[in-house]
Amino acid sequence: MKYDNDRLGAALKMYLGTEPLPMHMPGHKRNTDVISDAFSRDITEISGFDNLHSPSGLLKDLEDAAAALWNMDRAYCSVGGATAMLLSAVCASAICNPNSEVLVAMNCHLSVWNALALAGSKVVPLMPAFDPQFPFSGPVTPAEIENVLVRNPNIKTVIITSPTYEGVISDTEQIYKITKRYDACLITDCAHGAHLGLDDSFFGPDAAGDIVIKSLHKTLNAPTQTAVMLTSKDCPVPAGVIMNFIDIFETTSPSYVLLGGISRCVASLTKGKEIMKPWEAGIAYAESELSGLKNYRLWKAPCRERSKLVILGDGIKLATNLRCDYNVECEAAFATHLIAMTGIGDTEDSIKRFCDAVIRLDELQDNEPAEPEKSFMGRPQPRFLTTVRDAYLRGMTAEEAPLEESCGMIAGEFLFAYPPGVPLLIPGEMITDQTIQFARKAGSDLFMNGRRSFDGKIKVLP
Repeated sequence: MKYDNDRLGAALKMYLGTEPLPMHMPGHKRNTDVISDAFSRDITEISGFDNLHSPSGLLKDLEDAAAALWNMDRAYCSVGGATAMLLSAVCASAICNPNSEVLVAMNCHLSVWNALALAGSKVVPLMPAFDPQFPFSGPVTPAEIENVLVRNPNIKTVIITSPTYEGVISDTEQIYKITKRYDACLITDCAHGAHLGLDDSFFGPDAAGDIVIKSLHKTLNAPTQTAVMLTSKDCPVPAGVIMNFIDIFETTSPSYVLLGGISRCVASLTKGKEIMKPWEAGIAYAESELSGLKNYRLWKAPCRERSKLVILGDGIKLATNLRCDYNVECEAAFATHLIAMTGIGDTEDSIKRFCDAVIRLDELQDNEPAEPEKSFMGRPQPRFLTTVRDAYLRGMTAEEAPLEESCGMIAGEFLFAYPPGVPLLIPGEMITDQTIQFARKAGSDLFMNGRRSFDGKIKVLP
């Protein structure tokens, strides 16, 4: 389906050109004396502009175009980010498979675990591969998933993340074939891979799954908080069930500023691959120029997703110097690496500025980079003694104890690193010495339920 003229945007422009008197929400009434011009298109679901919860006109056309763009059967637009769609997908699959179990990669985002806390599903943990040469988790392997599924036919949902925050890609095509053989629904969190599948020759194939969720704002030209859920033709979760849960987790007052941003994004991408060429040229330039670093090192691996530039070494020092000396702000910095995200708005010139700064700082660096195997330890294999839901609910009124003294106890709340929002400890999980060591070495800001800063104490169950 062609969607190259931003139909929603055109309709908004035409409607606003008639200067209607808005006797409806929102309260700013599109008065540019009280709001910025950016919000002049902020309307509500008035006549002629469809209903996000039951699209049949402009928004249905937009969702059909998004589904066609990524070669999927259906699409659902989100103004609640990938979070709303992950919550919807996990809960929908769980309710379609009562009393079943869920195989979950342990590097999944907090929103997945929050969904499991709501669903009450029993979790079977899936450990990503761990290479001691790199300071973050590797891919989940098809063989490991099949090993678990063949032993446990009660697993009816599999949840993985590809690409990860660091840009690690798993072989989702093979994983999808395996989950189909074992009658399990594959939910793929592809929040960081909205661009995958749009230009296979450069970025490689898209992520596969029955349900694939993409954050449009992370790498593409859509506003923050926009996302899309894509479902396959063979998705075992009925569309009606998915839509029921979207009704729960998606706002009933969707922003047309955000929906208009999704429309412009999809329209620009359906015009062809040319819009991506400056970005691709910039990434190719960076891969060439940064390959000669002497102290820091550009991470390269067959499982690497090319839009992420991950620099191994003292990422905190590098990020500080980039910010203070070159006015370059990076996505995230850790003791062992730095993550620089590129996006469709980048060009060779913008990425050259980043590369020049890194190369100059590399030349000034007189210390060897941190050895990842000495500074990182893979997440320990968790042991769940109760469901996430049970522990989460009991944890609300539980007493706190110092984490260092909690070995052998059951966690009653989440402990997670932000960024990227991946839990280090999950309600229902037994706290071990390895867990405590892992938390010590996380090298990131740690938070608890309610985004409380970690103060060394955690709620534990008796």
